Amino acid sequence: MSKKIFEQLGGMVTVKLKGKNLEKVINMAMARGIFLWNIKKNDDGISFRVRQSGFNALQSISAEGGFELEATRRQGLPFFKQVLKRRMGFLAGALFFVAALYFLSSFIWFIEVSGNRVVGEERILDNARRLGVYSGVTKWSFSAREVEDALLRDISEISYVRINIKGVKARIEIVEKVLPTQEITGPCHIVAVRDGVVDDILVLNGQAAVKPGDVVVKGDILISGLLDPPSSPYVPESEEEKINKKASPVRARGSVMAQVWYEGYGECAMMSEKLVLTGEKSHMAYIETPWRKLVIKKATEFAMSQNSTAVKTFNTPWGECSLVLVTAMEQSVQREEHSENEAVNIARERALKNLAELLNTTQPFNDCRVEVLSSPSDPILRVKVAVEIIEDIGQPQPFAPQQMAKK
Repeated sequence: MSKKIFEQLGGMVTVKLKGKNLEKVINMAMARGIFLWNIKKNDDGISFRVRQSGFNALQSISAEGGFELEATRRQGLPFFKQVLKRRMGFLAGALFFVAALYFLSSFIWFIEVSGNRVVGEERILDNARRLGVYSGVTKWSFSAREVEDALLRDISEISYVRINIKGVKARIEIVEKVLPTQEITGPCHIVAVRDGVVDDILVLNGQAAVKPGDVVVKGDILISGLLDPPSSPYVPESEEEKINKKASPVRARGSVMAQVWYEGYGECAMMSEKLVLTGEKSHMAYIETPWRKLVIKKATEFAMSQNSTAVKTFNTPWGECSLVLVTAMEQSVQREEHSENEAVNIARERALKNLAELLNTTQPFNDCRVEVLSSPSDPILRVKVAVEIIEDIGQPQPFAPQQMAKK
């Protein structure tokens, strides 16, 4: 093993020797202390290996005897140095590239937030920026554990946070607190949250204040939390006892199904103008420095365009700099005229979409009542869509135990 290492450090040459009485050259080389190995006989001569230190002496022996000596391969550190000297510019460029890549990889350029639903992403990024985690910061300038602990203290809605740094990206993983719903434990009524007509009522606790067929409005008591004490059918009560009888406050429970109406509104202009993209694009790039703006590439100006901007901000020893890329997409005005039937259909679809948003559903509506609100001469056609559904309109509403009078 050590022999091979010394051969690589000193350098070795694979040579090819041609001529007559080749054994003479080998014997003379051995006599002068030139070490030869890996000797092989070929059709037109012999080939072997010799150390770089003995190659010049071997050339002298071959020249004196009239032999032809050819170096077919050179190996080892001395020859590698010669290659490096000839390609010093390439080596310097490669070293600079590796150093620049290592330097840039020591910064965080991208920050992502995951796991948040209630807490806004901007709020998390603002707190992280205040604690030292932002685009362009070096990895060694902050402690991930300290930032995690500070985020837990500053944002009360999260129960767990982890900053995972991979390459030039920092990922802030959030687990939000699951807050228990506020359960009503004291006396309460069941009141209506919408107007409607009572269809069915189920009382689990409390006293029904309405019956099927009654029309109720928002805020009406449906199931009272004031329960009258039972009276005996066998013992008649006096007027004084009826007056002094007090209702017991309870937590009303039950459901009240009622017919309710939802309305959606939609409109469509008989003649409309809208901007459409022509497909033409123009790009502009510039760098904003603390001193001035350096334009890298100018964009073609359009009469109307839709612009999108991408900004990459990074910190330098001289201040904050930004690379701004602006993409302009040309727009043109397209006029569109609708017939009355087309406008009704478009307005109806928009009204149904508005109705679906109110009901928070994606199911189609089968029994809808469509009403056109505009006259044919109006420039805008307006449509109202109404649907009737049956739903539970009851909602608990606490009241003070001292409130013993029925409403």
